[in-house]
Amino acid sequence: MITKRHGTSRMQRMCLPVLVLQKTAENLRMPPLFGSRLRDLAMIAAPPERPDSGTWVFSIFWRDDHGRVCLRVHRCTPYHLRTMNRTPLALIFALATTCRRDHAPRSPLPPPSFPQGTATEATPRPGAPPAASVDPPTASESFRETGRFFPKNGELSGWPQSGAVRLVNGRELFQVIDGAGEKYLGYGFRQLARTDYRKAGTQLVVTAEVYDMGTTLGAFGQYSMLLSDSRDTASMQSHSVSHGGGGFLGTSQLVFWKGQFLVQLNLADDSGEQDEAALATTAREVLPTLATRLAGSIYGETALPIGARVLPVDGLVWGGVTYLANGVFGIDQTGPGWVGHYAAPEGRRYRVAILTRSSAEEARALLRRFRVGEAATLPGVSEEAFSTPGLSAARKGVTVVVLGPPSPDSLPALRATERNDRLSAIIGALP
Repeated sequence: MITKRHGTSRMQRMCLPVLVLQKTAENLRMPPLFGSRLRDLAMIAAPPERPDSGTWVFSIFWRDDHGRVCLRVHRCTPYHLRTMNRTPLALIFALATTCRRDHAPRSPLPPPSFPQGTATEATPRPGAPPAASVDPPTASESFRETGRFFPKNGELSGWPQSGAVRLVNGRELFQVIDGAGEKYLGYGFRQLARTDYRKAGTQLVVTAEVYDMGTTLGAFGQYSMLLSDSRDTASMQSHSVSHGGGGFLGTSQLVFWKGQFLVQLNLADDSGEQDEAALATTAREVLPTLATRLAGSIYGETALPIGARVLPVDGLVWGGVTYLANGVFGIDQTGPGWVGHYAAPEGRRYRVAILTRSSAEEARALLRRFRVGEAATLPGVSEEAFSTPGLSAARKGVTVVVLGPPSPDSLPALRATERNDRLSAIIGALP
């Protein structure tokens, strides 16, 4: 029986590849990393089972040196899709690399025969991955540099460590998360350590990532961008966690920061099943446990960077302190600044950006960048102040203050007069 959901049958979804690529290793001129061990490489990407899940299933097929057809299924959440390489071929390479197995040449063995009445070993239960498809745990000496914080095999109950501890340095990050690599580098990224933990007897896998961002400011800044990305930070308060300096737990992801390190834990089901409720239940069980172990081994500060103190406290919503390395309010070449998310008593929302420069001349030049479109001077507010249809901005000495619309822009915004009044109050409170 074929059941229909959201106007599309399950059979249609299974048979509707939106991306099928099949080339030989020779035709693709694969780098030496692949050699001749991957042939007839192909990928099929299936769309989300539910429109609100946003989760894609990627099935990777290839043939090894012994002619065996191999399969690996990857379940990609919206987070993975935002950070993965936008080039489909590079995506195949990246996923295929994790699936690569080096098999020693061996002669085929005849099938075993058993005398009548002899019991054979029990077959693995349905849903369990084949033994050959699961990477064995790595050696203890592999847990080095940023990877030294990961629990070793056997230290996370029920979830053996699987595969290598991969270290990615500097601009090598583009090979891993090409779409977002530049953002991490802007916050001082140094090194990424990544490894997997698999639940025994299932195809559930947790990918653990620890980013060394170089400074507490860099780690907190990148964390604040992940938290505020296309959503109201206040809506995440019920999902907050207390690991390290703070974090949040989503359906299948847990993120927190501590000192100069940013931690991201992602749970996926390699079987391709898309039971969001079951995945969320498992995530609540395993991700906080792993986060607790990592937070206990990672060193560093848990208090907000001292620069955050420039933001007004009144009206600040949960998770509303953010640090931008550049592009404040979407304006190019603003340089770094603190941006707070606020709620007025009547429920209207707004953001406040405070940017400090080394001289009044630099601050004056910065203020001019926010004068976009028609601007009206605001007399009596400060040395320089103006209002545009979307922003109100002023300078006092070496400090620039800008009030702008909320994020996301679907939230109710302050009226222009209210915005100007709050700008005047903030400028007046500056030393």
